[in-house]
Amino acid sequence: MTGMAFFDWIKRLIEPKPRRRQPQPVSPTRRLPSVPTTHVEPAITPPQPPTPPRPPKPQVQPQPAPLGPAATLVVQLVDEHDRPLQPALVLTGHQGESIHYHFPEITGYALLRITGFTQNFISEYGLTTAIYRRRLGQPVIVYLVDFDSGRLLELPQIHRGGLATTYALTPPNISGYHIFQAQGPQRGQFTDKPAMVVYYYRRDAWEMVQRVHQYVFLQADHQVYDEPAGRAYTYQFPADSLWRLFMVVTLTNGAVWYNFGGNQWLSAEQTVRRDHQYAQPALPPVSRWQPEPFERMGTVDYVPGSAVSIYREPYGETAGRVDHGEPLDIRGRIVDDQQLFWYQIGPEAYINARYVRLTPIATL
Repeated sequence: MTGMAFFDWIKRLIEPKPRRRQPQPVSPTRRLPSVPTTHVEPAITPPQPPTPPRPPKPQVQPQPAPLGPAATLVVQLVDEHDRPLQPALVLTGHQGESIHYHFPEITGYALLRITGFTQNFISEYGLTTAIYRRRLGQPVIVYLVDFDSGRLLELPQIHRGGLATTYALTPPNISGYHIFQAQGPQRGQFTDKPAMVVYYYRRDAWEMVQRVHQYVFLQADHQVYDEPAGRAYTYQFPADSLWRLFMVVTLTNGAVWYNFGGNQWLSAEQTVRRDHQYAQPALPPVSRWQPEPFERMGTVDYVPGSAVSIYREPYGETAGRVDHGEPLDIRGRIVDDQQLFWYQIGPEAYINARYVRLTPIATL
């Protein structure tokens, strides 16, 4: 290599190499040279004369249909037994016309069915019958109760009837019992509210019943029964024992029985009653029953058709019976230790005040 060539090689090595020119990207849309266009004038449309308004079409009035012959419809309002409930409705018009009416509401009745129903006058004379049924009132429920035990003797009886119809009840017969007292409306009308009647019965063998708050001392062993003169239990109450006493029952044969609560009864023989469990006061003598002056007139208020017992003294022997509604000449009054009233209606005749209706005193 010559010296000149060597220096040329060094010069090319040191001097930077010239960069190559990159090709320019071509724009996707190139503006083309504008081409002169020819201007076109819009066509001129000559004005059109206005369209004259169309005259309205004449309205044709409907001609009324010719009326048919006169017609009458009678609407009867009756019950199930064909008895009129209100005056009949008389509707008039012409045959072929519609009928506009409604069936009235009648208090206590409901519309059951309609015969001869029509919505148009179809003949010279027509008849429509609206049949109503009386609505049922609320029931009257009857309870049959043992007065002394509060036990229900039979299932309740339910009496139903039409609204505003009347009813009359009588106490049914129950074997071994007699009617003792009645509460509630035994006669009246069925209404929109239920009613209740309670018939209280007492055993035929029970002459008198006293509810007491006392004690009884047993002087001997006593057999215990499920009711007065009833079935014996397998146990006894021992002698020299003191028991709480709740009820004293005198039977029609004169026997006296004590109730010790629930269904526990024993005979009053060989016993001593006490007012409390510590003292043993003597029973009041007969002379204690001294009536106070009480002069009034009254009547027996018991159960229609029945009689109530009277006694020789309060809680004493029976002196007879007086019928319901019988007038009474009251001579005296006694208030016993239970704050119960007794009226003296004779020398040895007393009646419990609960079975007496006093005659009101006339005032000037």
